[in-house]
Amino acid sequence: MTDSLFPDLGPTIEQQIQRIDAEILSLLMGKTGGPLGLSMSDDQKLILRALRYRRGSANAISIRELQTTRGAAMGDRAIKAVMHELRTTFRLPIGSNKGTPGGYYIMISPEDHAILRSQILDQVRAELAVLKATSGPHAARELLGQLRIEIDSQDCKEAA
Repeated sequence: MTDSLFPDLGPTIEQQIQRIDAEILSLLMGKTGGPLGLSMSDDQKLILRALRYRRGSANAISIRELQTTRGAAMGDRAIKAVMHELRTTFRLPIGSNKGTPGGYYIMISPEDHAILRSQILDQVRAELAVLKATSGPHAARELLGQLRIEIDSQDCKEAA
């Protein structure tokens, strides 16, 4: 018996994992993906294979581990660039944790998403503080306005 008259009808974590893994497998097998229908590069596939079963922030894989155990002859920046592409181009739910254990992981729970959001917010706050200190509060407000316009514009493009 449920504790509520309105049970959560969303997908279970197991269903989310199955959906995400099916999408990853499809990309690794050479199918196109993301909103632009692109194919993955060899570097993207190599990193995604290493990341595929790293589900949840507690199972993160570090850049060092990617470099040493997965044969990724790539520097830190190249791996970060691939992660950015996997997230933005292919829209894969990849989180990162700068804490311990640090590294990248497949986000499967609301807590995983909260970790990523928190870190991004901290980073944005730090960058805004630098902008305010070097260019004044008006520059920070101007930047926030520009970002709002860009986000609204992207939302309109995606809705079309």
